[in-house]
Amino acid sequence: MLKRHIQKNEGFKPRMSLEEAHSILNTPSKRYIDISTAHKNLLMINHPDMGGSPFLAAKINEAKDLLMKKYRMT
Repeated sequence: MLKRHIQKNEGFKPRMSLEEAHSILNTPSKRYIDISTAHKNLLMINHPDMGGSPFLAAKINEAKDLLMKKYRMT
């Protein structure tokens, strides 16, 4: 999913947009449970402790943080 996003847009933007955050987490939802579940599932696959990329893990976390802040779930 993330690889598709990176290839489609030729990289990440310097400042993450809501569209990019939703794309990274692969959910159009504004619901806490959907954002949280998508974040958890992606991070399990991409976590550095599991052999994943620290950069991608950071982007996944950034996407979750942005959406949670935007929809006031923090």
